[in-house]
Amino acid sequence: MSRSSWTTWRSASVGVAMKSKGRTVESKTGACEAPMEFEGKAPKAVSRRRVIEGAVALGVLAAFGGTVRAFGGEGDALYPPGGQDIDGFWDSCIRCGRCIGACPTKVIAPGTLDDGVVNARLPLMNFRLGYCDMCDGTFRCAANCPTGALRSFDPYVDKIGMARVNESECELYGVSAHCNAPCVEACAWEALAVEDGRLIVDEEKCNGCGACEFACVAGSYGSYGGTGLRGISIVAWREGER
Repeated sequence: MSRSSWTTWRSASVGVAMKSKGRTVESKTGACEAPMEFEGKAPKAVSRRRVIEGAVALGVLAAFGGTVRAFGGEGDALYPPGGQDIDGFWDSCIRCGRCIGACPTKVIAPGTLDDGVVNARLPLMNFRLGYCDMCDGTFRCAANCPTGALRSFDPYVDKIGMARVNESECELYGVSAHCNAPCVEACAWEALAVEDGRLIVDEEKCNGCGACEFACVAGSYGSYGGTGLRGISIVAWREGER
């Protein structure tokens, strides 16, 4: 997608259709003129015991945060656009869930202990649920963040993550080698291409939006090797990595 197209996209409604083996997944979001209000459910009553337990847990995490982070798994986590400065994100995010409620494609979900202790309840990108369409350039998640934990994000420079081809799962590399590559069609940034039967990722163009992973047909029928991987997935990427 060119910068001129991006400018046009920001002021118009966007429809993205991704077809995979007879199914069509559609997402359409209109231009966002004002921040979207959080529409979460009213919180349940919290007992005094739970409050104390939570305070103790937070104290432990604060005291030993450096140690916990070393093995907590945050290096593999994918945070919402604008949350790639990990230290700043960690210092500012209060786990309020407003970004989760504001996301029109529902790709942001609360982390669990499987994502690492330090990522529990933090907003993470889950590309099995959806993908990031950049909200026509308005980024509702950041607009609804009350602490500034999600900062400005330029999809031409910044990256949520990076697409990686999993050859053991991708149908292009399978026995039948038959796939119409819906991931390529789904990528609005022209970061994917099929060349000589191989799926190629342009790392300069890829911003980790996750449309490719969400559209992957391998995920429709489960992983060949039982690993849970799709043919293409978004992995953590840090500044300076290639």
